[in-house]
Amino acid sequence: MGRGGRVEILAVAGLYVAGVLGAGFASGQELVVFFVNFGWAGFVGIFLTIAILTYSVVAVLELCHRQGVSSYENLFVHLQIRGALWFDLVYTAFLLVGVSVMLAGMGAMGGFVRLIGVILVFAVLQRGSASVLKISGPLAIVMVVVLVAMSLGQPQTEDLTLPNTGSWRGLEAAILYASYNVGFSMAVLASVHKVLKNSKQRWGVALVGNLILGTLLLLLYFRLSGLTAEQLTYDFPLENLATMRGPLMVKTYRLMLWVAMYTTALANSLSLVTRITQSGRFGWSFVSVVVLLIATGLSYFGFSTLVRIAYPLLGLAGLWLLSSLLVQRWIAPPKFQSH
Repeated sequence: MGRGGRVEILAVAGLYVAGVLGAGFASGQELVVFFVNFGWAGFVGIFLTIAILTYSVVAVLELCHRQGVSSYENLFVHLQIRGALWFDLVYTAFLLVGVSVMLAGMGAMGGFVRLIGVILVFAVLQRGSASVLKISGPLAIVMVVVLVAMSLGQPQTEDLTLPNTGSWRGLEAAILYASYNVGFSMAVLASVHKVLKNSKQRWGVALVGNLILGTLLLLLYFRLSGLTAEQLTYDFPLENLATMRGPLMVKTYRLMLWVAMYTTALANSLSLVTRITQSGRFGWSFVSVVVLLIATGLSYFGFSTLVRIAYPLLGLAGLWLLSSLLVQRWIAPPKFQSH
């Protein structure tokens, strides 16, 4: 595989990772709720999550390639989902709420942080999907480096051991977590898959992206497991790890948290704008403005309110999408060929 192929793999994998490392992951909330709270079953669940995500990313990319999919609307049609039109509308609404959740999180940080985020999302969108890919890779690297730095060589409040208590419900939580991220990733991957030329590159994206995510999940799982029950109830559990390293790491962590919100808002906005403009009835700039204005308005409902209402629904939608994807693969398994 040439240098160009590796660049394409890293670019798409970077966008995928950047989309997953949103406010929930970067704050530590998702890790606590879906993995740490279930003890040893949560540890096992990490491997189940990564296996599902790796398979799903390959399946989505191959389906998009075979069918010439250009947006998530086309993807739903080819997945043969009943009521694809209605599901398309609901999914569009969920993506819009997803952008608003990220903007609400920025707003919770105070000052003009939210406004700056909206302006930067719009600015990158205007340069097209290639620019989104170009900027997401470096930002994903920044987030990964900060998260790894927080997890390595970190003093613990307790010995670093695997929790003895757990529940097999942790595997259910792992499946829901994977489904939630498959749901969002489908939209992102459908909008950028054309830069991948063959099956090896598509497998490369799945393996590289999920190797990074799996490594982060394992490292942070052990570090968070070493915190006290009270520390795990904080809004941003991972900030406890940053605090142990001093004020500079706290500032670095908060910057990384904003970057995580920004990259997720950018990835979801790209999916929305690509979907809405594919008919040619509306211009890219006009749709970008409308999407960001609506998302900004919704963001004033508040971060916690939007997360509490939207995320469970998004998880169920993702589970439906994952089921449809698996059924489609079993009924008509694709031929993995390079082109």
